[in-house]
Formats: sequence, structure tokens, C-alpha cells
Amino acid sequence: MKLTLLFILCSGMILSSRNAKAQNSNDDVKQIIIKKYEKMRTTIKSGDPNYVLNMHTKDAILFLPNGKEVVGITALKPFYEKVASTGVDIKSNPTTIELLSKDVILEVGTFTSTSKTGIQNSAKYINIWKRVEGDWKIVKAIDQAKL
Repeated sequence: MKLTLLFILCSGMILSSRNAKAQNSNDDVKQIIIKKYEKMRTTIKSGDPNYVLNMHTKDAILFLPNGKEVVGITALKPFYEKVASTGVDIKSNPTTIELLSKDVILEVGTFTSTSKTGIQNSAKYINIWKRVEGDWKIVKAIDQAKL
């Protein structure tokens, strides 16, 4: 009986420790992603699309709200050049970060875009991030944005 009780207590401690580690990992990657979005915000607003392009894998896919897809970094380049040329201010807010594996993150969030004339738009998004050579990059993105 004492052995069973000891086993249950140890199992509970191990499981709670494991959940705490997973939570810390989620919080750690959330901070990394938030920092990436802060830098993206300043570079896009200043008219430079290169940082946001480098946030994506070479084969990334952006699923647009009109049902179209922008596939690959070559196709993403003119898309983000156009976005950056508007001087839009994009503020991303990840609401859920889930580390699916040591190299894959599922992110759900909202963002607000503000045009130079002050027109605001908000949307929800889902990003799948993949660790590539030690850096987190977006491999798939679905958003409802109408920039």
C-alpha cells in the first residue's frame, strides 16, 4: 500500500514537472516570436520587406483570405514589397503558442494594421513555424488580412 502511494506521488511530481517544462518552452518561443514581430513591424513600416521575407522558409506558403496562395519565397517577395511600400504599421499579437515538437510551433494570433492615413484593419491568423538551422521561420501562414 505504501509503495503504491509512493508511486502515485512520484508520478504526479514527474507529470507536473513535465507540464511546467512544456509551459516554459512555450513561453520561451513566444518571446522569440514577439521579438521577431517587433522587428518586422519597424522594418515593414519603414518600407523594407527583407526582414519579413527572411522570417519565412524558402518553400513557405501564405494562404490569403480570397482563397489564393502565395507559394515560395520568390512569390512572397513582390507580395511583401508591395505591403512594405504602403508604409503600413502591422502589430501582431500571438495569443496561443504551442510547441508541437522541438522543431515545430503552432501559433494563433490577431493583428492590427494601420495605414498611413490612419485606417485600421484587424484580422486573425494561424502560423506554423519550423526551426531551420537554429532559427524559427514561418512555413505556413493563414490570415484574414485585407491590407
